[in-house]
Amino acid sequence: PAGAGTLQYVSGLAIVVASGTVDVAITNIGIGGSAGAGVLARGQFTPGGGMVREFNPVQVSGANGTVSYWLGGAGTVALTANYWQGV
Repeated sequence: PAGAGTLQYVSGLAIVVASGTVDVAITNIGIGGSAGAGVLARGQFTPGGGMVREFNPVQVSGANGTVSYWLGGAGTVALTANYWQGV
C-alpha cells in the first residue's frame, strides 16, 4: 500500500495462466473493490491464456491506495503490474 497521501499510478499490466482454470482480477483498491470501479483487469483464463493492458492515461488510485490481485480457482498465474507511487 501507498503511504499517507501517496497515490498509485498504473501504466500497464499482464496476466498469464500457466496451469489450471483461474478467475483473476487485478484491482486498484482505493477506487473500488474487485467487482467495482477499481478493477483494472478481470477474466477467467485457461492454460496459456491471459491478457495484456496498457493504460493511456495511466490509472490513478485514491489516496493511500493499493494495487492488489484476487484469484479464484486452482492454478498457477504470473502477474505483472507496471506502476509507480507519487503524490
